[in-house]
Amino acid sequence: MAHKETRVVDNRTFLLGLDELYREAMKRQERGELIRHARDLAKRLRVTKVQVPIEGYYSEDATLTEYFLLMRSLQQVSKDHAQEVSATAAYRRLYAVTSSTLFGESHTTTTLLPAGIDALTRALNTTKTWMVAHLTDAAHRDATGCDGYALVTLAAWARDPVVLTALRESVVLYARAGFLGRQEEPKYEWHVDAELADRAARFVATFNALFPVERPLPAPIPENAKLFWYSRPEGRIVGRSVRLGSDADGRFYHWALRIGRDAQSLASMSSGPTRSGRRSATRSRTVFSGRTRSSSPSR
Repeated sequence: MAHKETRVVDNRTFLLGLDELYREAMKRQERGELIRHARDLAKRLRVTKVQVPIEGYYSEDATLTEYFLLMRSLQQVSKDHAQEVSATAAYRRLYAVTSSTLFGESHTTTTLLPAGIDALTRALNTTKTWMVAHLTDAAHRDATGCDGYALVTLAAWARDPVVLTALRESVVLYARAGFLGRQEEPKYEWHVDAELADRAARFVATFNALFPVERPLPAPIPENAKLFWYSRPEGRIVGRSVRLGSDADGRFYHWALRIGRDAQSLASMSSGPTRSGRRSATRSRTVFSGRTRSSSPSR
């Protein structure tokens, strides 16, 4: 009598099989009904496709890629626009899909469409060291402590990092990404010289009086340290150049910000007319330099 082969369907086999069935079914929906709704909603809101890396299976064909980019664009629209489209079939359907418990607990704060928070998302947001073992264990603890049945939460319950990776890739468009080292709010220290702050306060007051606007310049006080920190332009000042003056021979004197070998630097340059009528430039020594990532020179 021939030996009958036994094929064991364990947790991994089952979940990978479920995942493949989900992927193929979801692709059919995305290529058909869902992309029509995404196009319609984007047109109503005058949304253009963002340029972001294509993730997951959405690089398989042009239709899936278009759907991915449309959805990524719609996910960036403020919820303030919801009233404009709340009565449309396109918005209602896409909202129903993106808020489905298939992808975890629905989460939205300021955007038009929600994203799902599953066991792995919560693990990413609460684990300071992102390593496979740590995140797998944290996601497993979360999954066993709730009754959720999101696709990724099922993988987390199985405590299998291979399955966890494969299934999270399948729902990458609908799941909320985590943030590395999501820690306490940083402490902002105000180390601005008192006289500088006093003079700046007069500048701010003068500007605000001259140009009364909804968003006046903020007062240079310690309570606004966080605001000034986030308002700084970082490396965007590189490339600025300013003509400071000229001499009797018609040469112009400039200062310019550039990237040096190891640092952001300021160079002084002079330029003047040549015999051909074109201007020539000479560069003198570096006046100061600071760290590349800083927006201001070191002292």
